[in-house]
Amino acid sequence: MDETKLKEIVSSSESVKTATTTEPPTEATVPSEASQSVKTAEVPTQPQPSRYSPITVNPPKDAASQLSDFAAFLKRTWRVWTIAVGALLGLILVVILLQRLTEMAEKAQQRRYERAIASLTPEHLIARCGQPAEDMTKEVFPVVMRTIRYQTRGGEPFLLTFSRTAEQKSDWVFLSMKDENGARSLDTVDSKIVALPCLDSMK
Repeated sequence: MDETKLKEIVSSSESVKTATTTEPPTEATVPSEASQSVKTAEVPTQPQPSRYSPITVNPPKDAASQLSDFAAFLKRTWRVWTIAVGALLGLILVVILLQRLTEMAEKAQQRRYERAIASLTPEHLIARCGQPAEDMTKEVFPVVMRTIRYQTRGGEPFLLTFSRTAEQKSDWVFLSMKDENGARSLDTVDSKIVALPCLDSMK
């Protein structure tokens, strides 16, 4: 008898559990189709951004606006332009000054060469360049010729010719300077000084 009572109690509790589990959902828990359609209608759809940026074309400016823009640009950068123009002018002045100084130095050198050759005598030549390799004097009346031979370190022999009148007190006059081998032309003052640098002296 006890067993039958226990079976009835167990079966009644199982039926209660199944009833609670199989109970249909209430209106509060399960939303209706109408409420879902309202909610979906309330959510606005956002447009997707385009992958391409729009192209904007600026209208062409007139000459007055371009001129005003250029003037504004110059006002903003006037210091840079002033420094650049000043540096350019300074460079031009330096170049001109160097050219003038070079010309003055060349002219002074040329005058010094001319004075050295114009004042050349046998005594001055020996004082400037030392004892010659050969010193020959020949009298061809009424002129006395004197030829002095120098040989440079490179082995080039040069002949320098002087003349004076047969009178005892007359001065020597420098006539010519020649390369004994005939390989060089020594017609100009510069070529004489280059061939025999010791001539560039006021001794």
